[in-house]
Amino acid sequence: MEAIKLKEYRHPDKSYQKKFDALIGIDEHKSNLLFALRSILDEKNLHGWLKKYHPKGLPYIENSVLKDSLVILSGDVGCGKTEIAHSIATPLSKLMGGETIVVFETPSNIRGAGFVGQLPSRITEAFDVAKKSLKKGEFGILLIDEADDIATSRDQMQAHHEDRTGVNALIKEIDQLQREDVKLATVLITNRPNALDPAVVRRASLHLKFERPTEEILASVIERVFEGVKLENGTVKELVDLCLSKKLRYSYSDITKRIAKQSLALAWRREVALSKEIISEVIKQTEPSPYITENNKI
Repeated sequence: MEAIKLKEYRHPDKSYQKKFDALIGIDEHKSNLLFALRSILDEKNLHGWLKKYHPKGLPYIENSVLKDSLVILSGDVGCGKTEIAHSIATPLSKLMGGETIVVFETPSNIRGAGFVGQLPSRITEAFDVAKKSLKKGEFGILLIDEADDIATSRDQMQAHHEDRTGVNALIKEIDQLQREDVKLATVLITNRPNALDPAVVRRASLHLKFERPTEEILASVIERVFEGVKLENGTVKELVDLCLSKKLRYSYSDITKRIAKQSLALAWRREVALSKEIISEVIKQTEPSPYITENNKI
């Protein structure tokens, strides 16, 4: 059986700080995720706070709540889940005084070739590889994208024996982290949060749900994306209203990648400045990305 290979990304890294800063409209999620991961990994700082404000200790919280090492990021596609998961370690490192944080990413073929017993074995191996790869003094984050593929609720009628044993293995590894002296957080990313096994969800210290931008946030996203473009008073609202006239709401990536890139390309091709008229034309021609359903059907 081929050994599992995890991708490794070492932080801090200036390029990832730029990617983190480029994520707009989700500032609250950024702050909450930073604090959650810091509470999991930055034990030294946490103990300093406890000693200062609670010298007699907080027995229950210290022995249970603070031991939770799982975070779940869920929501629609194009709303920043994967991007924030990959870039969070650099700003987190800054908060922790420049400590080295290694982000491990499981492969897309984590299920293996489908042989009996392979899924639970590969899940266990993924955690083992991440833990053994950490050098003394280093901190780690294990990212599992498309987590619903290995953490599907065991109550679902279509759940096979292999799926059930896979969930059991995942829960076992998450619980094991609470008992081990290893600085490793686990981040599950999914487009289908309702498909996750309840026992997995219960173990998360934080479950962040990502949604498409509201009217207010959409305005700030458009202002940021088209910073430098001469937009007169009221123009941003006109562009927001044009976006909201669609049957579906735009995702963040619809605005920051598709509409922004197409607007730039159109202005360049016509040899004119990027303007409200160009942006409006692109919005009219660009339909929002379809939503992902619980059945993964678009």
